[in-house]
Amino acid sequence: MIRIYGILAFALPAGLHGAGRTAAVCLFFAVLYAVARADKRTMKIPDKLVWTALGIGLFSIPLFPEIGLPERMLGMCSASLLLLGIALCVPGAFGGGDIKLMAACGLFLGWRYSLLALGIAVFAGAAYGIRLLAAGKADRKTRIAFGPFLCIGMAAAVLWGEQILSVLW
Repeated sequence: MIRIYGILAFALPAGLHGAGRTAAVCLFFAVLYAVARADKRTMKIPDKLVWTALGIGLFSIPLFPEIGLPERMLGMCSASLLLLGIALCVPGAFGGGDIKLMAACGLFLGWRYSLLALGIAVFAGAAYGIRLLAAGKADRKTRIAFGPFLCIGMAAAVLWGEQILSVLW
């Protein structure tokens, strides 16, 4: 981790704004990968990774000025509050790690990409669940880790968000 901060400390003062943006996205993707692996293995999202995602979101504020602070704050609330509402209505539907992850990553993504990421995650998770049911490897009570699907949704939103939203809107 120290090496990454050292690289960023070198790139940003040198006026390499694009390098800072690239580094932020790469760090974000690295955290998403770590979250997906951890959640798949343990069915838990470590708080350290959530805090790291939040830190990357804070670091990205001056690098992505096109995502304003109000949009980022709404990003922290939009998808995470939807997950929280569902979790309160349907106990066990989502874990606290999923909710905290969406809040932390919403700071990086903003509200539009945050909601898009959640939509992609729901469809991807549902497709996976249907596949497991059809193959007889699961029943309706089988629990699956949702974090990997959130990570897929967030990565897709970062990579293709504008294209997807232009089709949907």
